[in-house]
Amino acid sequence: MIKRNTVQKMKIMEYLMSTKSHPTAEAVYAVVSKDIPTISLSTVYRNLNAMAEDGEILKFEVGNEAHFDADISFHHHVYCKLCKNVFDLHDREIASYITEKANIPNFKVESTNLIFVGKCCDCAPEEEMTQNAQASPEFMMN
Repeated sequence: MIKRNTVQKMKIMEYLMSTKSHPTAEAVYAVVSKDIPTISLSTVYRNLNAMAEDGEILKFEVGNEAHFDADISFHHHVYCKLCKNVFDLHDREIASYITEKANIPNFKVESTNLIFVGKCCDCAPEEEMTQNAQASPEFMMN
């Protein structure tokens, strides 16, 4: 089946590439519908799901919602359960460590998709952030 590059798909991708917020389909719709008032939420969902299936974008579930990311480079995510923000975490050592330690019978791990859940620096008390920074100073969120 031939995939079409529609105006709707291009606008959705353009928005995803312009943001680091890891938006939901509803958030994408809110922005894209300003440029294309006739676009429907179902069209946004259909395009996002097709783009994720084709490997053009990442789709991941967190906080009982699907989030989308145009950055398909190797990275993981950090989710603040209070403010609901999602951040990128670029650290190959985490996945390598887990993959090395994983001992799953009759299974070969090909990739990992980690989502760390907790509180961001804006939501956590300062003493919690100080304890975490001392415990693992090598991790950086981007």
